[in-house]
Amino acid sequence: MSWIKTNVKLVMDESDETIADLITDGCNMGVKSLNEYLNQYKAAYEKTKDIAKRLVNIEESFAIDIRKYL
Repeated sequence: MSWIKTNVKLVMDESDETIADLITDGCNMGVKSLNEYLNQYKAAYEKTKDIAKRLVNIEESFAIDIRKYL
């Protein structure tokens, strides 16, 4: 479904704003999914949870950095 949404948006408008919007949506979905997994698997290895937390921070930071293109 997201593939269709991405292609429809890009066919209609290939601007930097549209691409930044799609990337921001992807980052937000990634952050949401990772946080859900962190909450669901509280007994996971700490090293694994640390990797997931670092990825959440990277995605949040990237979403903030890309806002100037929205």
